[in-house]
Amino acid sequence: MLKKRLLTAAAAIFMIALTAFSQDERNPVIVASMNKLENTRKTADKSAGSVIGEIATAVLVGQSTKQMEGYDGAVRSAIIKGMSEAHRLRVVDGPLTKDEASAPGSIYVDATLSNITTTTKNEIVEYEVKGKNGEKEKKTRTDVYYRAQLAVTLHVKNAGDDAVIASPSFSVTESDMSWVNSAEKALENAMKRLSNRVMVFFDGMYPLTCQIIERGGVRNDKQKEVYIDLGSVHGLTAGQTLAIYTIRMIGGKEARKQVARLRVKTVEGDEVSFCKVLSGGRDLKTALDEGLELIVETYER
Repeated sequence: MLKKRLLTAAAAIFMIALTAFSQDERNPVIVASMNKLENTRKTADKSAGSVIGEIATAVLVGQSTKQMEGYDGAVRSAIIKGMSEAHRLRVVDGPLTKDEASAPGSIYVDATLSNITTTTKNEIVEYEVKGKNGEKEKKTRTDVYYRAQLAVTLHVKNAGDDAVIASPSFSVTESDMSWVNSAEKALENAMKRLSNRVMVFFDGMYPLTCQIIERGGVRNDKQKEVYIDLGSVHGLTAGQTLAIYTIRMIGGKEARKQVARLRVKTVEGDEVSFCKVLSGGRDLKTALDEGLELIVETYER
C-alpha cells in the first residue's frame, strides 16, 4: 500500500512540476532525471548462529531489527518526490531524452540504497478488568512498536559530460523517528523524512534568487519589512526564510557577505511577497540607504 501511494504521488508531482515554475532568467529551471537506483544492501544472514544471535539480542534489549525487501520502488518515489518539491527542478522519472540532456544545466541522479530496516520493540502493558465476581483482575498484553531506518546516497551528474558534481548521503536513523504501531507506518515516516532532506539539499544547490523591490517599515533605525520579487509562481510559501547578501567584485571575482535574513510573511502575487526582517535590520537599512548591490536567496525551509 505504501509503495503504491508513493508511486502515485510521484507521478502527480511530476505532472505539476512541468508547469509550476516560471522561466525567470535569474532562476532557470533545471531538468533533472531520477535515473538508476541500485540496491547495495548485503543479503541477510540467515544462518543458525545469526538467528540465535537475533533472538538473544531481542530477549536482552527487547528489540529486534529486520531488513526490508521489496521497497526499492518506494525509495525511488520518495527521492523523486523530494526532487520535485525543490523550487527549480523539473523532474523526469527515467533516462533523459537527447533534447532534455542538452538543456543548459541539466542533471541526472544515480542513487544507491545501502540500508532499509525496521526495528521492533515489545512492551508488556499491565491493565485491570472486572472479573465475574466484580473484583478487579490484573492482566497483561504485549504492544508492538516499530521504527524504520534507511540510508541512500545520490550521485548527481552533469548530463552533458556525466561528471559527478555532488554525492550527498542521507541517513534516516532510529533517533530521527518516533515509535509507531506498524512497520508500514514506520517506513512511510522514513520515506517522508528522506523526501524532505532531498528537497532541502536541491533547494540549497539551486536556490531561488530575487531582489528587494520595495522597502517596508523602518523602526529604531532598522529595516523591519521588505517586498521581494518572488511569489506563488516560484513555489514560495509563507514561513520560508531567505538570506540577503551584499555583492562586490574582488580581483574579478564575486564576493558575498550576508547582511540580513528574511522570513516570508505573505505571498501577495505571482512575483511579489511581503517579508519580515529576522536579523540584520540595521545593516540592511544601511545597505539600502547607500544603494549597495544586494541579492536575496532562498535560505532554508
